[in-house]
Amino acid sequence: MITNIERTLDEMKRQALLEGETRGKIEGKIEVARTALKRGFPVDEVAEITGLSRETVLELKKQLEN
Repeated sequence: MITNIERTLDEMKRQALLEGETRGKIEGKIEVARTALKRGFPVDEVAEITGLSRETVLELKKQLEN
């Protein structure tokens, strides 16, 4: 018999896996953006290609310039 605690733990595991997948996808997009910026791609194009916000891409660009 599955208890409420077991159900809760199962749900927490599922959520953690989804969160990890999402985090991995975002990190991948950020790495693509950094590479594109290093190669001179315009900020707006990088944002469009990666799906990251323009503000995020601008912040990445600032980090690369420092």
